[in-house]
Amino acid sequence: MLSQLVRWRVQRAYLALGAGDAEPAINAFAADGRFVFPGSHAVAVDCHGREAVTEWFRRFARLRPQFEVLDVVAAGPPWDMRFAIRFRDRIGNDYENEGMQFARMRWGRIVFDRIYLDTQAVAKWVDDHPGQWAA
Repeated sequence: MLSQLVRWRVQRAYLALGAGDAEPAINAFAADGRFVFPGSHAVAVDCHGREAVTEWFRRFARLRPQFEVLDVVAAGPPWDMRFAIRFRDRIGNDYENEGMQFARMRWGRIVFDRIYLDTQAVAKWVDDHPGQWAA
């Protein structure tokens, strides 16, 4: 049941990102939430707080990424829940990746979220699309 609820919320946020709407993803974060997208490229970030999370997700939503959720697992009580998602994502016709997301939630709000994926594929996309990630 818990995994199904998390799957529903994740799919809703992923679908919204694909439609250019970052708000469901942003609203999932606690005011002091932390988001990490690793790598040595323009998309990489380690941000703290809703303002920084908002800026990153709004930029990301403009790319209209398409996601396929492959697996969702969730565990823990509502005040200390953890979940992991395995996904595939695509931007346009020349970027595809597969990765995982690990997050911690307290009372339905994300306090920590880290993405694990092929960062070299992201770096190549950034190099091949100069200006796409620009503010």
